[in-house]
Formats: sequence, C-alpha cells, structure tokens
Amino acid sequence: MNGFVRKDGQLMMWVGKRAPNKAKYPGCYDNIVAGGISTGYGVWDTLLKEAEEEASIPAEIMSLAKPVGSISYTIVNEYGTSPEVEFVYDLELPLDFVPKNADGEVAGFELMTIDQLKEVVVTDKFKTNCAGVVIDFLIRHGLVKPDDTPHYVEILNLLHTKHPF
Repeated sequence: MNGFVRKDGQLMMWVGKRAPNKAKYPGCYDNIVAGGISTGYGVWDTLLKEAEEEASIPAEIMSLAKPVGSISYTIVNEYGTSPEVEFVYDLELPLDFVPKNADGEVAGFELMTIDQLKEVVVTDKFKTNCAGVVIDFLIRHGLVKPDDTPHYVEILNLLHTKHPF
C-alpha cells in the first residue's frame, strides 16, 4: 500500500525501512504496509492486519484506503519460477499521522518528497517488488511521464507481466 500525504500542495510518501534482522532485504526501504496473503485471509483482511502490525494505522483511517489495481511480475531464482501479483492500494493519510511499527519488522518510517522517492526507488536500497508499487503510484499520479522517462513503455510492461499459465 502507498501511504501518502499532501503538504503545501505537494505529494509526499511514507516509506518503511525494514528491520536489519529481516531475512530478505534487511534495512531496505519498503511500502508503508505490505505483506503476503495467508491462508484464510482475503486481500482486505490482510491489508488491515498488516496495517495494524506494521504501521499502527487504525481501522477508521484504513477505511479510506482505495484499491487502485495490481502489478504482476515473475520471480526467477534458485528455487524456480514464481508468478506474482500484488494488489495495490493508495491511502491518503492525515498530515499529522505518523506511522509506528508494532511487530518489530520495520526499523522506522520516513516521509519522503517525490524527488527523494524517485531517487531511491530505482536503487538496491528499495525492496524490488515494493519499488514496483511505488513506480505504479508515480505513473498514475502523473509524476513519471512518457515524454520525460526513457523506456516508459517497457516500465509499464514490466509492471504488468503476462503470466503464461
């Protein structure tokens, strides 16, 4: 989920920094809320659970989260090939809201300007699959544009990989 605010007419985004003891992507930037869907949970139930655990976002604020689509990609590693789909939500947070981690999986949060976000999201300092969720946000909000972005169509295609099965 993308958690953002509007400050002085400008969009800014809250990003988490993963705890250093995480097995994957320790210390990397991450979405304010993210997590895999466990057996018995739906997309919305998972989002609510993760929002509470990872960022202490209360249900009344979460009720404003909007489903805005999905991204899809394929992971290929030593374990094989895995098609992945991430359901994407946007949540405009109150300007005075500050996320706080409750489960120890997030070391902290940073409120980034769009320029800061654009700079870090394309580096190995950002969790790869979560970077796609942020890039999707930037495109949908007109902050990454076809005339200003080399390989724009390729980026769109990479965010929406067709799975052959």
